[in-house]
Amino acid sequence: MINFFGFENYILLIIKIFFIIGSVLNIIFSFIVVKQVTSMSKNINDKFNFVLIVFSYIYLVLSIILVLSMVAL
Repeated sequence: MINFFGFENYILLIIKIFFIIGSVLNIIFSFIVVKQVTSMSKNINDKFNFVLIVFSYIYLVLSIILVLSMVAL
């Protein structure tokens, strides 16, 4: 494998930083999704409201797990 004078470590670090930034943006988006779904559920009565709320919280938890796993690597 070509070494490039040790630059592959810097490239991997830059890629990791981009993935962490993307994961944090995903957490922000998932908080917005949870807020929108809960406010929608207050205004619209439907039998699927509970399912939508559960899915939004599952998405939030998975986003947090994603960030934690990216930071741990």
